[in-house]
Amino acid sequence: MRLTNMSEFDAVIARAEPIIATIVTRHRTAGLPLTWRLIHSIEGEVLVELNRADDLQPAYINLIKHSGVFNYPINDDPVDFDKSSAIACAFSMIYETYHRLH
Repeated sequence: MRLTNMSEFDAVIARAEPIIATIVTRHRTAGLPLTWRLIHSIEGEVLVELNRADDLQPAYINLIKHSGVFNYPINDDPVDFDKSSAIACAFSMIYETYHRLH
């Protein structure tokens, strides 16, 4: 049994990548470090942009956001996933893009 339509999920990922790059670039240009508060904020911006698209289903957009299961902090400490056994998709994408653009 297939739980997701991978082409729809892939479409969300493909659409999220340039959105994340644009938002991350704006924050990196301002010289801001990637903190937990900032990664949550960027994720929120990405989700808003994705939900504006008429051709993406909200159920698939929701698959990339963090869930309450992992209890990520919301503070001004630098993001550190070293002790994480699982990372939310959007957080992983943001983290990778933030460090790639450094």
